[in-house]
Amino acid sequence: MKGKKTGGRQKGTPNKATAFSKTVIQDILTEYTNSDLFQQDMKDLEPKDRLDFMVKLMAFTTPKPQTVDMSISSKTENKALYETLSDLARENDK
Repeated sequence: MKGKKTGGRQKGTPNKATAFSKTVIQDILTEYTNSDLFQQDMKDLEPKDRLDFMVKLMAFTTPKPQTVDMSISSKTENKALYETLSDLARENDK
């Protein structure tokens, strides 16, 4: 019966050890950031290091921008795009 699951957690059941670990780490970080020690550690950092730390934290809270490639390859497409933009501009003027 190779490939068929016969035991263990059911599909979709969370891993208790992972959930516990995340909770412990979150509690430690919350306690540290609310402490005077965190405030003092931040003050002790050089401005450059403090900024570097903040930028690294932003990766966990702010989505990274994605690159979008919008290249148009032929003159026919350029003309169609120009006409579409012109039509939209005329509609906007009304």
